Amino acid sequence: MTEFSTAGIIVKQGDDGAAQTLRDVLNALEAQSIDALIEKSAQPLSDDMTAVTLSEIGERCDLAIVIGGDGTLLHAARELVDYHVPLVGINRGRLGFLVDVPPNDGMEQLTHILNGEHHAEQRIILETRILRDGECINTSYSFNDTVVRVKDVLQIMDFDIIIDDVLVTHQRADGLIMATPSGSTAYSLSNGGPIVGPTIDAVILQPICPHTLTSRPLMVDASSVVRVHIWDDNVMEAQVVCDGQVYMAATLGDMVETRVKSQRVTLLHPTTYDYHRILREKLNWG
Repeated sequence: MTEFSTAGIIVKQGDDGAAQTLRDVLNALEAQSIDALIEKSAQPLSDDMTAVTLSEIGERCDLAIVIGGDGTLLHAARELVDYHVPLVGINRGRLGFLVDVPPNDGMEQLTHILNGEHHAEQRIILETRILRDGECINTSYSFNDTVVRVKDVLQIMDFDIIIDDVLVTHQRADGLIMATPSGSTAYSLSNGGPIVGPTIDAVILQPICPHTLTSRPLMVDASSVVRVHIWDDNVMEAQVVCDGQVYMAATLGDMVETRVKSQRVTLLHPTTYDYHRILREKLNWG
């Protein structure tokens, strides 16, 4: 017997080919007598259903099914983390580190998940605030990473990294990546950062192209508060980017504060899920 009563469905925007996958998901839910709501961006794929917002899915659903790639799941995770709604990802993207239910035979796996046969995994998510003269001027969550960089141009910048009110290092680099373990296989990995197991409570600090041979990635405890102080006189406009999807403006003198939220994101995987197998397949380790 299923443990879920109402499921919200979120579909990658602009993916017209997802219509068949959406129908398959709706059929699987109906077979389990689970009510379904679709997020408004998916309404063109199912005109006979009333569409709702992501916040309504958070308020009314006890499961969210994401049809798309990792980017679609990142967006859903940020929007739904405060509602404690578990996520299932059906992969219609390319890499699929986070969305791991295949659409071709995935409905059988989805049915098992709906029946309680799943592996539940808790993952951390970051909360980033931009502080100006001690006041918060903007904030966002990030499931993969928060990036501090110069706005619009490729330019080196000066900044301090402060951990738990202690100055750790001064950096001259193209920016800084603050990544969760989930994000360790994303932008951080491309910059030479370590791969970190997804349930490890830690944050990776990865300078982008640092102008020194002694700079190395630093992994800090998830309980730490990391602050990046932008103080380069030559950088009047900076940018804080969350998951490559949320862009926030910053400027000289601003403090970018990042900490792990107390709430976690719950991902539901098939019982056959194995993180190291996914690494082997996605990174072509043989």
